[in-house]
Amino acid sequence: MTTTTTRRPAPTALQVLGHLLGAAALWASAALVGVVALTTATGQWLDELALRQASGAFPDLSERAAQLLDSVPWVVGAVSALCLAVLAVRSRRLAPAVVGAAVVVLSNLTVQLLKRVLLEKPDLGIQEVTVNSFPSGHTAAAAAAVAVVLLAAPAASRPLVALLGAAATTVTGVATLLNGWHRPSDVVASLLVVAGWAALGGLVLRLTGPVERPVPGGGLTALLGAGGAGTLLLGLLPLWAALRAPGGGWAAVAACAAILGVSLLVAAALTALQAPRSRRPRP
Repeated sequence: MTTTTTRRPAPTALQVLGHLLGAAALWASAALVGVVALTTATGQWLDELALRQASGAFPDLSERAAQLLDSVPWVVGAVSALCLAVLAVRSRRLAPAVVGAAVVVLSNLTVQLLKRVLLEKPDLGIQEVTVNSFPSGHTAAAAAAVAVVLLAAPAASRPLVALLGAAATTVTGVATLLNGWHRPSDVVASLLVVAGWAALGGLVLRLTGPVERPVPGGGLTALLGAGGAGTLLLGLLPLWAALRAPGGGWAAVAACAAILGVSLLVAAALTALQAPRSRRPRP
């Protein structure tokens, strides 16, 4: 009688490279946002203009409404934690939750180190408050919570989870603008930093988790990517208008478009990297 031993198939070099290059590209994009927003006069001016316009968009906003806006990141985190618990119980696997916890810790640690230790905003005489707020801790907390759910979700539901996650991170980012907590560059950079760690978390799960069957869902992922790219391109119009007419509120519109566009692109990128975690068998 012949006995066969089942071996765990190894990931292909292309799959591993995709995760590594994805993380590198996301972090490089965050660095580029920081260079423009922190060290250039135009970047600081647009960032400050967008913050003033967004935070002043609703002058009659009640204190209660402001408190609700401030609670958005924590609501997103609580809902994500509940979803993660349900997914862990249903799958009977703790690995995605453990990897997700590492993504949360590393993402928030990176953001706080960048903001409080590693980065210093030069005073170009443009912004009233020169204390560095880049990147946004509020956004990082919400985005990391969403990323954890995406990592733990079954392959078939990841595109939908990514769409809902993009909506949650967009609402969080816009809320920080409306409440005057953060400038748009702070939000965008946080999204990119967290996504980089999530890409590496997905690689760990690909290396250690079970093989997944291919599932449909590429259409929604492609729509997320196309929607994100289209939103960023359309956002150039209010950006151009803001440069020509600073008082028209266009900088805030461009900022919201940037947050939405990056949220959708990040969702598409992470979904493409995570799905499906199939592997090619060793020869």
